[in-house]
Amino acid sequence: MKRTYLILPFLLILFGCTSDNDVDYITINGKVERAINGDGIPDHLVTVRTRKSHGSGLFETTEELDRKEVVTDVNGNFSVSLINEEGAFATITHIGGEHYSGSSAYKDYSIDEPILIKVDKLIKFKIAVNNTNPINENDYIKIDFFSGLHQAKRTEIENFGIDNTYHPEEPLPGGGSSGAWEETSWTGINVNSIVYYSVPEKADAFKIQWYMTKNGIETDGLTNDIPYDIEEINSYSFEY
Repeated sequence: MKRTYLILPFLLILFGCTSDNDVDYITINGKVERAINGDGIPDHLVTVRTRKSHGSGLFETTEELDRKEVVTDVNGNFSVSLINEEGAFATITHIGGEHYSGSSAYKDYSIDEPILIKVDKLIKFKIAVNNTNPINENDYIKIDFFSGLHQAKRTEIENFGIDNTYHPEEPLPGGGSSGAWEETSWTGINVNSIVYYSVPEKADAFKIQWYMTKNGIETDGLTNDIPYDIEEINSYSFEY
């Protein structure tokens, strides 16, 4: 009986080790680089996953095999080992950050192909909006940053006069609710605000698009391209 108790634990350990040895791993290498010149972007967090699809059409499901987070080195490179199976593929997610976009940072790749993530440096703008020729309390202005096919991101609004337009959360007829949101528009005389934007460097244009109502007359238009320095926060005054 004593021998039996000694052998059973040994067999359990043996089978456990065999199971671990059956797991297949693959090393996935990649790089996060600036699209315009290929410069590597250091100290950026990426999430790498290996996944596998099952079924097809409406019945297709995707299984996550493994997931790890890794930070790029001084040259923008990363390397990580994940669980692999036949027919699996790798997915990488790069969120971006304060200075670089993440718009092109989520792609699927075959595992045997290199993973290359191209990002854009963000150009910062600080747009001052001022009603310098007020008519009455029905004065209305709305602005957007026009950047062609590449979307600008509004990061902050500061109001030193009246507040910009705010839409509260509203219940939906079928249940639930729509989230609260705000827009870069103002109605009234004392408009004195600053709007901050981040714009990808590959943008096609750098203009302010405006919609205005004064004295009951509606107008709209685009400014000329705003000059910028990619290393600075670029100030521009929009007066109406």
